[in-house]
Amino acid sequence: MGQTEIVVENRPRRKRVRRKSLSGKQRAAALFKLWHGLRELMADAERLREGELVHFLAITQMLVEEKATEAHPDAAAFRGMDTSLVN
Repeated sequence: MGQTEIVVENRPRRKRVRRKSLSGKQRAAALFKLWHGLRELMADAERLREGELVHFLAITQMLVEEKATEAHPDAAAFRGMDTSLVN
């Protein structure tokens, strides 16, 4: 019986890509998109009758709304518009 060797290759670490930070308006738009995704998840959770999950997603949705309004002053206009459809 021969001896088995384990060969480990040294792989260099990947460099992290530094992303350019988003402007307030871009951040608000990204959060608004996330908000719509949360609404879809809430609808699915309601169909599955998962009350705890619906509650958790509702809280998360409120936090995203707050962050969107903090990110850009015009984001407060999200409250007055029809948010039922994704742009």
